[in-house]
Amino acid sequence: MKYEKYKDLYTQFLISEKNLSSNSVNNYLVDLDQFFFNEDTKASDLNAKIKLYIINLRNKNLKKSTINRKISTLKNFLKFLHTEKIIEQIDFQEFESLSNFKRIPKAISKSQIEQIFINLNNSKQINKELYILVLKLIYLSGLRISEALNLKWSDINHQDNSIYVYGKGSKERKVYIINDFLNQLKNLNKKNQFVFTLNNKKISTRSVNKFLENCYNDSIIKNKLSSHVFRHSFATTMLENNADIRHIQKLLGHSSISTTEIYTKVAKSIKKRVLDSYHPLKNKL
Repeated sequence: MKYEKYKDLYTQFLISEKNLSSNSVNNYLVDLDQFFFNEDTKASDLNAKIKLYIINLRNKNLKKSTINRKISTLKNFLKFLHTEKIIEQIDFQEFESLSNFKRIPKAISKSQIEQIFINLNNSKQINKELYILVLKLIYLSGLRISEALNLKWSDINHQDNSIYVYGKGSKERKVYIINDFLNQLKNLNKKNQFVFTLNNKKISTRSVNKFLENCYNDSIIKNKLSSHVFRHSFATTMLENNADIRHIQKLLGHSSISTTEIYTKVAKSIKKRVLDSYHPLKNKL
C-alpha cells in the first residue's frame, strides 16, 4: 500500500466530511507521516508494522495522551482505507488504549442548561437563532454535532415526531424529538436538502463552536463550552430521570454499553455537587 497515494484523498475527507481545521488536519498528517515514513508498506505487513509502532511509542518518554492521539489517528486512517475498500480488515485489537482510564465527560445540570439557552438568546451575533436550534437539537436528542448538522429534511418524520440519524460507521438509528421543536424547524429555509444551512451551504461544526466561543468572550455565558457538552448533558439528564442505560445507549448510538456507563459517573458527580452546595447542613458537617 502506497501511503502517499491516499494522503490527499484522506485530507479531503477530513476537511469536507469531518469539518476539521487546517491546523488539525496538519497534525493528523504529521502523525501519519511518522508511521508510514514514505514506505511502500504491503497490506499484508500492516498488522505487524502497527504492533511494532505501538510498542515503540510506549517505550518513548511521551505523555499517554500524546501516544493515544497518535494511535487514534492511525486507527481512523486505516478505518477510512478499509471503508474505501483500499485495504483488507485490520486487527484493531492492537489499538487498545494505554489504560482503562476514561476521562469523565463534562456535563452540566438541567437547570444550568436552561439558563444557558436563556443567555444565548441575549447574544447579538448574526444567525444566533440557527445556532441555538442546532444546540437545542443536540440537547433534546443526544445527537453528535456531526449528526445534527447532517440532518436532512427527508430524515424528519412529523407523524411520530422522529428523525433518522446516520451515525458513526454509517449506522442508522431512530430518535424522537418533541413536537414543539419540530415546529420551530418549519420556519427554516427548505431550499437545501440539509436542515441547518447558511447561504445555501451546510453549516460547519467549527461555526457552531465559534458561536459558543464568541458568547463566552462577550460574557453572554460564564464558562467556555463546546457543542459536545449538550450531548453529554442529555445523557446525564436521562440518567438522573432514571432512564434505562441500555435505552440511552441506543439513543446516543454507542456500540458498547461501557461507553454509555461513563455517564453514570457524571450523573453521580453532578448530584454530589448539588448536595455539597445546597445541603441544609452545609459547612456544619
